[in-house]
Amino acid sequence: DAFRIRQVLDNLISNAIKYNKKGGSIVVSLNGRELSIKDSGCGIDEANLKKIFERYARFNNDQGGFGIGLSLVQTICKDYKIAITCHSKLHEGSEFVLKW
Repeated sequence: DAFRIRQVLDNLISNAIKYNKKGGSIVVSLNGRELSIKDSGCGIDEANLKKIFERYARFNNDQGGFGIGLSLVQTICKDYKIAITCHSKLHEGSEFVLKW
């Protein structure tokens, strides 16, 4: 379903923009059956990485949002058998990788 895949991409790219630092970079790359969206933003504390896909989970109060976007992304990925992972370092940025 193209609409649901657009939701995944829209959410991940919007988050990369929202949580990036001023003058930072965002790199979107597609290599075979792997899509990566990487930013140079605020990053996610390692202690919170396990919880980022939980509904209503929020770990940055500087930006708006309700904490449902990544939960929705994970649900859609599960429905389409797409593996999603996040690699992040606090104050250095995050990378979301989708594999199918």
